[in-house]
Amino acid sequence: MPTLQTIRGRIVDLRRHTNVHLLYGHRPLGPSDRYELWIKPIEGKERKFTVNTRTMPARRGHEVSLIVTTNKLPRVLGLVNRSTIDGVNYARTDAPSLLRVWEFVMLPVAFLGAAILWGSIGMVLFVPTAVVYLLVAAIGRAVLRGRLARHVDRVINAEARR
Repeated sequence: MPTLQTIRGRIVDLRRHTNVHLLYGHRPLGPSDRYELWIKPIEGKERKFTVNTRTMPARRGHEVSLIVTTNKLPRVLGLVNRSTIDGVNYARTDAPSLLRVWEFVMLPVAFLGAAILWGSIGMVLFVPTAVVYLLVAAIGRAVLRGRLARHVDRVINAEARR
């Protein structure tokens, strides 16, 4: 579970950017909207945060608390708007996909490797092995995402009680 911190302050600037997709009728893999927030804490310098989401319950001038990871490049996982008494858990609302693109690139390479190493038995065993791998990866990521979302909910509730 990542360590989370809360950054409190006023939104100085809020900009929404929408990505334009050239393929008409195709839905993008992730959120196509991005918000850039400039937060001015009570004490300290302004900081910029980027949130890839379609949900933003705050505007310029609102008092907010951001729940972020403590990494070198912090990831915003939640937002509590003190001005409107609203909040959002980004770990729950805009969750990433359970399967990654690189896994579907890896599957043909693994199939070729199994066919070269073990011949026809490798080709036969590849299909159930690939299905089991994809199921375990998706279920594992869903469990981890659920744990993270519950953790962010607890931090949001603690921040709302303040």
